[in-house]
Amino acid sequence: MPAVAVLGDINVDLTLQVPTYPPEGGEGIAERQSHGLGGSATNTARILAGLGLPVHFIGKTGKDSWGDWCLGAMRQAGVETGWVRRDEAEPTQLNVVVVSASGERTMFAYRGANVRLRADEVDPAALAGTALLHLSGYALLQAPQREAALRAVAQAASAGIPVSLDIPAGITGTIKETVLALLPTIDTLFLGEADARLLGASTDGPALDRVARNLIETGARNVVIKRGARGSLLHSRQHKFVSPAARIEAVDTTGAGDAFAAGYLFGIVNDLSPAGASALANAAGAIAATTLGSGADAVDRQTLLAMIGSMGIESSQAGRIAALLGVAPVRPD
Repeated sequence: MPAVAVLGDINVDLTLQVPTYPPEGGEGIAERQSHGLGGSATNTARILAGLGLPVHFIGKTGKDSWGDWCLGAMRQAGVETGWVRRDEAEPTQLNVVVVSASGERTMFAYRGANVRLRADEVDPAALAGTALLHLSGYALLQAPQREAALRAVAQAASAGIPVSLDIPAGITGTIKETVLALLPTIDTLFLGEADARLLGASTDGPALDRVARNLIETGARNVVIKRGARGSLLHSRQHKFVSPAARIEAVDTTGAGDAFAAGYLFGIVNDLSPAGASALANAAGAIAATTLGSGADAVDRQTLLAMIGSMGIESSQAGRIAALLGVAPVRPD
């Protein structure tokens, strides 16, 4: 399996299921509480490692007990943490994730040690022998972490390593100029529909195809737009694919976009077609959305194949995905 490098946040997620979201100044009494390992890049890294890819993680935690716990959990998941730095001054990030009855999540976070990753702490050895560098958009929010991310992208570009960038919902307005400048170095850009429209705004109107083409013309080689229950849309200079979503009842959308990116990247680095990789992405995102918390632990080879089987994927493509996953397809009697 090819190795990949991942740069981004590491944090602890404290998840509260609240049946009714309170107004400001009110009180929301949770029906359930849980905590787990989180961070957009960390979620993607854990899934990729669980699917068998060697994963080199670049990031930073506090030099505290939460940081110890996060690194132990990452190593247990198969993620290589030798390039994760520890910070004396700031704590490991803690996210409070409030999940409403509809499964939608609202997050409150102090980014702590993540932001303090410096450019000189990005070791080129983390990229050695890797087939891809994956970057979370959160890493572009603040300095010095932003400069560390840009250093890693420059190192990847000079080594001929493709770069993918996943932009989580809600931060595009803050990082827009940085992203537009980066697009010529980005092989695959992941983002939601609203963020795609903001980043690729068109004077020709709001048509999503035009928005995607604008991003391609700005420099990105592949644009993958996450559309939730409507599936996903992939645009490149040569291709356009519309991939249908799995039919599920969402429990918690936390981490669904991170799982989506992991499914796509797993397919691409293993030479699956863009259409097949998009199907894997939709399947992984759906699995995560049916699980409380990030859903990273729920995405594995068996659950992916089962979800693919429920999506009505064309049989030859489903067979190629099954072969990649190393799981024998179920044959009818």
